[in-house]
Amino acid sequence: MAASAEKLLNLLLRHGSLSRADLAKAMHLSRPAVSGLVDGLIRQGVLRETGCGASNGGKPPIMLEPVAERFGTIGVDIGHETLLRGVLCDASGKQLAVMELPHGNTFESISEQALKLAASLKAAASIPVAGFGVAVAGQVDHAANEIVYCANFPLKNRGLAERLAAGSGLTVRLDNRARAAAQWEYYFGAADNAEDFIFISAERGIGTAIYLDGKLFSGRAGVAGEIRSLLLPSPDGIGLLPVEQAMSEKFLLELSGNCPDTAGLVTAWRRGEPGAVRTVDYLIGGTVYVTGLLTNLLDPALIVLGGRFRDLGPEFARELATRLKVDPPRQLEFRLSKSGRIGAALGAALGVILENCKSNEP
Repeated sequence: MAASAEKLLNLLLRHGSLSRADLAKAMHLSRPAVSGLVDGLIRQGVLRETGCGASNGGKPPIMLEPVAERFGTIGVDIGHETLLRGVLCDASGKQLAVMELPHGNTFESISEQALKLAASLKAAASIPVAGFGVAVAGQVDHAANEIVYCANFPLKNRGLAERLAAGSGLTVRLDNRARAAAQWEYYFGAADNAEDFIFISAERGIGTAIYLDGKLFSGRAGVAGEIRSLLLPSPDGIGLLPVEQAMSEKFLLELSGNCPDTAGLVTAWRRGEPGAVRTVDYLIGGTVYVTGLLTNLLDPALIVLGGRFRDLGPEFARELATRLKVDPPRQLEFRLSKSGRIGAALGAALGVILENCKSNEP
């Protein structure tokens, strides 16, 4: 019964509002079984009826939605070199507040600033806060709720979740930031109705997440889709570079010659400045290589571009779609993330909501 309640709540989160008939069809359950679940969740204050939906010729259906104000969740993203990004969401996944704080890339600085950020977001909430999600650029052991690999931040095996839980008084849930962001895109963002897609994002590092048959695919050790160590030809064609280095902001800005940041690179590229054009062309070539490799292996319907890739805009996405060739030929769409740079924080907050769904048994 608990699994059915979880699936029902997940469907309502993703679609916003559904009728009992919609839920019965999606869950392959009888109408009476779904009505029993719904009635129990309404009694708990988890769901509510919102009025009549459109009629298909008969009696208009009664629509259902999660009770958004039942609780809030906090999400914090540890992925930028100097900034922590935080969000506050309600129980329906709606964003209520966004905040940022700088950090010094030490364990002490990151944990202290994350606690300050969480405290500020909690203070901004007019509803109870149910938990604290943290998205990290690294490998997470979910059973131990511990970071077991982290290349760019000093967080490996440091007990970050325990430290944050003690300091905030909230349950803390860790997740990989690419997978957290991809999960938000699946429920609320650019993935829309795609059940098979790949999310790829670049920030301090590069991250990839894979959805297959509507489920996040993590692999045996939770690192499926990691591409940071794949090798690309260097810009001069002499030697090879790891993808994470070749697509890092520092490397690309140096290659461009005089662009101060990614926004400046995009502006210069659109103006046709030679250094920027050369740099973005190199980035396109590398992105085509890694997305082509993943596409040929996994056959997704969609690639969702986040982080720095999203900042390059629709022209970048169209150029990728034009240059990418797969054999046998098939349709593949590129879309820009809808969450932008706060996608991982939103995904971390969503992870807490989904954990809460598991505990609702009528």
